[in-house]
Amino acid sequence: MAANYDFSRSSLLVAEYQREMELYAVALQEESQEEQEERLSLVERSWPLTCACFQAQLESSDVPAYTSMALARP
Repeated sequence: MAANYDFSRSSLLVAEYQREMELYAVALQEESQEEQEERLSLVERSWPLTCACFQAQLESSDVPAYTSMALARP
């Protein structure tokens, strides 16, 4: 039964994702060259910060796991 629920949920998520992507595709087709360049510039500038945030999140989530494992040992 759980497998059917998971499949139904993932099917709904796929359909929702496809609808969202269609909206983005239409918006991108209507975008001017200047808007494209501005958007890409924003992505380029934000990418290093995004990577740093994810890396910091990974590092901070690793520390408590090791600490709790060390405390659990006899």
